[in-house]
Amino acid sequence: MRNVLLTVSVVLAAVFALQNVHPVALSFVVWQIETSVAMALLWALLLGVVIGVLTLLPTTLRARQAARQARHAASDARPAQAPAVPTPPPADRPRMPD
Repeated sequence: MRNVLLTVSVVLAAVFALQNVHPVALSFVVWQIETSVAMALLWALLLGVVIGVLTLLPTTLRARQAARQARHAASDARPAQAPAVPTPPPADRPRMPD
């Protein structure tokens, strides 16, 4: 199922890119570039993903550190277990006379 979704997504992206090859001028402060609409949207998507990941990174790192510290504290708080004493096997039961 995952491969089907990936294939459909790639095909749709290729069709979108092929249908949006018209040039568009992009300008930002002093930079100006001319590219296709598909490439401009692709770069905008990638930039959004990078910004999203960088925004969530500090929170994720803090959560991982807190989980690691909690695991460490739990293992330190656990009392040492006494060695298991083997239990003798049960004695044979006497049979009841018939």
